[in-house]
Amino acid sequence: MANYKQYLYTKGTALDGEFSAAPAFGKIRPGKHHLFWKSGLRWYGIPLTDLQRIYRRVEPVFGKLCCGGRSFIIEWLVLVLHDGSELALHIGDDVQKQAEALLQHLKDVHPQIQYGKVYD
Repeated sequence: MANYKQYLYTKGTALDGEFSAAPAFGKIRPGKHHLFWKSGLRWYGIPLTDLQRIYRRVEPVFGKLCCGGRSFIIEWLVLVLHDGSELALHIGDDVQKQAEALLQHLKDVHPQIQYGKVYD
């Protein structure tokens, strides 16, 4: 798991208005100047100016249980920072439409950020 500690968001700060106005897409809330996400019981926020590129990762998983199994899709939003490091944010499980809507919303509202994975 990535080190989110430096991006911890706590209520009662100047970001409260932006956080409450941000639309929710699964566990992610894109604001005007920050991107907020929930991991565990806490919320985190990163300034959009820290992002170089954003892309979506889709991970099919088969979960084996005691009485059978189930396939599901894990949706991630991957943030590539200016230093080249990546943060993978969990959007949710089996939330393809929300994940697609989130990426499209980000592209529409923040066109200055690059989108898509770069292959070498």
